[in-house]
Amino acid sequence: MTAPGDVNRFDGRVALVTGAARGIGARIAATLAARGAVVAHADLADVDDPGGPHSRHRVDIRSARSCAGLVAGVIDRHGRLDLLVNNAGVVRRGPAATMTEEDFTTVLDVNLTGTFRMCQAAYPALRAARGAVVNLGSTNGQIAVLNTVGYCVSKAGVLHLTRVLALEWARDAIRVNAVGPTIVPTDMTTDVRGDAAYLAEKLATIPLGRMAHPDDVANAVAYLLSDAAAMVTGQTVFVDGGVTIH
Repeated sequence: MTAPGDVNRFDGRVALVTGAARGIGARIAATLAARGAVVAHADLADVDDPGGPHSRHRVDIRSARSCAGLVAGVIDRHGRLDLLVNNAGVVRRGPAATMTEEDFTTVLDVNLTGTFRMCQAAYPALRAARGAVVNLGSTNGQIAVLNTVGYCVSKAGVLHLTRVLALEWARDAIRVNAVGPTIVPTDMTTDVRGDAAYLAEKLATIPLGRMAHPDDVANAVAYLLSDAAAMVTGQTVFVDGGVTIH
């Protein structure tokens, strides 16, 4: 546990972040490490483990076996698992009327079922540690957005999965929360950010008038994982500049 009064640090704790190779996941991992956590970075891409206090792992969250193997590998390397961040995700864009079944089900399998697989695999370790989980949702899980039906449905599922797990796992002192960002300048949004008309329309829906930065998301994740949020579970914090208030 952290020292009394030092509720924003993670000294002595091990955090696992999926989708940690780039973008939001990389920023979350760096933020947790800066606050004292030992971070296990997991991603679908093959990565070399550089050694030192932190570690890197390969995972395919479409596979329950891969998720279980990841958790086992983290515990073998670090001896415990206290914190889980389910950040890995994909998007497929297009009108609902013409989206292929494969595109729709792929997004659900990665974003929603993949989050469930990771939570389920990590549950015994989190129960032993009285740990915490943060799932990456989206404003798309709260409001309808054109041409992203699979992504919207998957993220809505993540937000409700968060509530259900928070209810079930409260008896084990495991807190489960979610963060719901608006558009963030990462590789996942490169295509739409390159469309000037789309971007202007998108920014017009954000009362604060800007995109969310990866740091904005990472700081919200760190808060929800920390002892500062010890009485917070089953909640979604929207990092959206006010998108979901109107």
